[in-house]
Amino acid sequence: MDKTIRFPISISGYEVEGLIGIDAPRLVPLYQACSDYVVLERGEPPNVASAKEEFENFPPNRTEADKFVFGLKAVDGEFVGLLACDRNYPQAGCWWIALLMIDKALHGRGFGRTLCDDFFRWLKSQHVERLELGVLMENEQGLRFWQAQGFELMRTAGPVSFGAKRHMVQILGRRL
Repeated sequence: MDKTIRFPISISGYEVEGLIGIDAPRLVPLYQACSDYVVLERGEPPNVASAKEEFENFPPNRTEADKFVFGLKAVDGEFVGLLACDRNYPQAGCWWIALLMIDKALHGRGFGRTLCDDFFRWLKSQHVERLELGVLMENEQGLRFWQAQGFELMRTAGPVSFGAKRHMVQILGRRL
């Protein structure tokens, strides 16, 4: 993880901050604001361990150097969004979006779409060719969001375990 890497954001009054493991406690309020998703995914309410896991879990054959966690921060210093991803996974030239979380109070206001647009533009400047991600089968709202961003279903995987729950996951992808 490299805290110094950031990308420009076009949402006035907000900035993207690169995060590392010691920043996990700063994300707990965001996880609590998104507790409906955390409970859907893990079967239990969020806590510091929930936030910390995002910095500790890596795809197969990937290391900390391949993980990027970006926080979307308001001028008051509070995080209202999180974007975690892994570079060159599952193959070179492809990045895996592990998690996108936007404070529920901001849903429907274009924050997720704008964050993605700015992130995708930055990835293109880094010569990334493709993006992939997984959406929990139960997360119909998430599936609709990612399909609106141009992602298409590639396959279904699982079951996989998150906390106390097991899920089937829809794997989506798109070219940049």
